[in-house]
Amino acid sequence: MLRRITIPLLIPLLALGGGAWVTAGAALAGQADLARVAPATATLAPGGVLNERTDTTTPAAVTLNGAGANSIEPFFQRVFYDYNKANSQTTVNYSPAGSSVGVADIEQNTVNFGDSEIPMASTDLAEATAGKIIQIPVDLGGVAVSYNLPGIKQGKLKLDGPTLAAIFDGTITNWDDSRIAQVSGLKDLPNLTIVPVHRADSSGPGWDLDAYLIRTTRAWVSAIGTSKPSKTWPLPNVGVGEQLNSGVATYIHQTPGAIGYVEYAYAFQSGFTNVALKNLAGRFLLPSERSIAAAGTNSPKIGAFRFDIIDRPGVGTYPLANFSWTLVYRKQPNLDTGIALGKLLYYVVTQGQKAAAALGYAPMPAVDVQLAVSGIEEVETSMGARLFAS
Repeated sequence: MLRRITIPLLIPLLALGGGAWVTAGAALAGQADLARVAPATATLAPGGVLNERTDTTTPAAVTLNGAGANSIEPFFQRVFYDYNKANSQTTVNYSPAGSSVGVADIEQNTVNFGDSEIPMASTDLAEATAGKIIQIPVDLGGVAVSYNLPGIKQGKLKLDGPTLAAIFDGTITNWDDSRIAQVSGLKDLPNLTIVPVHRADSSGPGWDLDAYLIRTTRAWVSAIGTSKPSKTWPLPNVGVGEQLNSGVATYIHQTPGAIGYVEYAYAFQSGFTNVALKNLAGRFLLPSERSIAAAGTNSPKIGAFRFDIIDRPGVGTYPLANFSWTLVYRKQPNLDTGIALGKLLYYVVTQGQKAAAALGYAPMPAVDVQLAVSGIEEVETSMGARLFAS
C-alpha cells in the first residue's frame, strides 16, 4: 500500500511503522537561473556560509523528495518535522523503502537525495546519470539482535559470534541447547524452537551482522562460502525473511522463540529485549546510545569508502554500529532546490543530532560532523560554482 510522508502534516510517529514506497516525487525540476548564480566566495556564494549562525530559512518554497534506508526513518521523521517548523518554505517527502532503493533512485536522478547505510560503491557511482555523487554521513546507529523469549529479561541472554552464527545457519535449533547455556550462563532456557528472522530485502543491518559473524566465526565463512559481507542475507533459506526493519520487528514481537536483527531505534522504541553481544574486547554489551557512540568515537577516520565500524576496539564499544549516508549530486540543476537541500542537510548533521538519543541513535562525533559539513560545502550550481562558502 502506497504511503506518503509529507512533513508539514506529519505528527512524529514513533511506533513500528515502516513500509512500502510512499513516493519519490517527480524527477528533479527546472534549470538553474543562471542570472542569479554568483561566484562562490565567502560573500557571494548563493547559499552563504555554513556555520553556527547559518539562517535555515530559504527565500523560495521548495519540495525535496528522498528515498532510502528504512533504519533512519524515525530520525528523519523527527528532524524533518522540526526543520519544517523552523523553515516552512521547505517540505520534505521521504520514502523509507530500503537502502537499495535509495541508491537506485539517486542513480536514476528521480529524487533529490537518497539514503543508505552502505555508501555507494565505485561501480554504483559509475551508473549515476547526473554526474558525481557526494556521500554525507548523517546519523550514527546500531543493530540490535532482538529476541522474544518468555521469562528471559533484557541483558540476560549473552551470545558470542560462533553461537549466534550457529543459530542463523540452522545448526542450533532449540533455545535449551547446551551451547547457548554455556555462553549465556543461563541454565533455565525454555524448550522452545528457535525462529531466526532475517531481512528479505537488501539492508545495511544485514551487512553489519554478516560482517560481525565473518570476523568472529570460521564456520560462518564456510557456511556462506565467502569472507565478503553482503547487503542481501547470505542464507535466505534458513529461518524467516521479512521486508524492512519494521517487518522483522513485527515478526519478532508476534512470535515466541524468534530472534532477529533490527535497527536499534526500532528495538528501542518497541521496548524489545536484546542480546548482550560479545565485542572485540571480550565484553558482552547491549546496544545503547553510549556503546554505539563508542563505536563511532573509536573509528575516527571514516569516509564513504571507509565506512565499516563493525567490532571496533574498546571495552565499552558495541560491535554492531553503523553510519547512515545521504547521497546527493554535486551539481544541482536548480538553484533554489540546491540551497534548500544544503541547508536541510546542514541542519540534520548539526542541530538535528540533538534528537538522536531520544530516538535510539547516538549523536555523531564532532569529527564526523565536520566530514559531513565538508561534503555539503562541495555542492555546486549547474555551472560548477560552489553553493556554499566554507
